[in-house]
Amino acid sequence: MILSMSGQAWLFLSMVLVGAAIGLFYDAFRILRKTARHSGFAVTLEDLFFWVAATGLTFYYMLHRNYGEMRLFSLVGVAIGILLYFATVSRWVIIVFVAVVNYLKRVIAAAVRIIMVPARLVAAWLAGPLSKVYGGALKHTRRVRRYGRGKLRATARDWGIVRRKV
Repeated sequence: MILSMSGQAWLFLSMVLVGAAIGLFYDAFRILRKTARHSGFAVTLEDLFFWVAATGLTFYYMLHRNYGEMRLFSLVGVAIGILLYFATVSRWVIIVFVAVVNYLKRVIAAAVRIIMVPARLVAAWLAGPLSKVYGGALKHTRRVRRYGRGKLRATARDWGIVRRKV
C-alpha cells in the first residue's frame, strides 16, 4: 500500500517511539541486573528473551502500521529511537529505579523482620524448657536465645527506621 508523505512521517515517528519503548524495556533488564544477582546463564536467557520480545514487538507493529512492508526508514526510526533513548533518558531512569527498588527491598526486609517478631519470641521462650528436655543441646539453645535477642534488637532498630521514613 502506498503511504502519503504525512503517513510516512507519522510512521517514522511512531517507529522512533517503538525504538524508545524497546530501550525502556532493556533498561528494565538492566535495573533487574543491578538490584539482584544473576548467573551468566540467567543473563543469557534474559538477553535471549529481550531480543525475541523486541523483534516480535517491532514485527507486530510493522505488520499492523506498515501493512507488512519492510521499509528502511522504519528500521532506521527504531534505531534512532533506541539511540535517542539511551543518549538522553536511560541513565536517569536507571538511577531512579535502582534507588526505588533498593529502598523497597530495605522496607520489605524490615517489615518481614517485624512480622517475624512473634516467631522469634516463641523460639527464644521455648529454648529454655527444650534445653532441659534435650540436655545435650544446651549450647544450641543458647545460640537460639542469643539469636532471638539479637534479632529482636535489630527488629526494634528497623522499626525505628521504618517509622521515621514512612
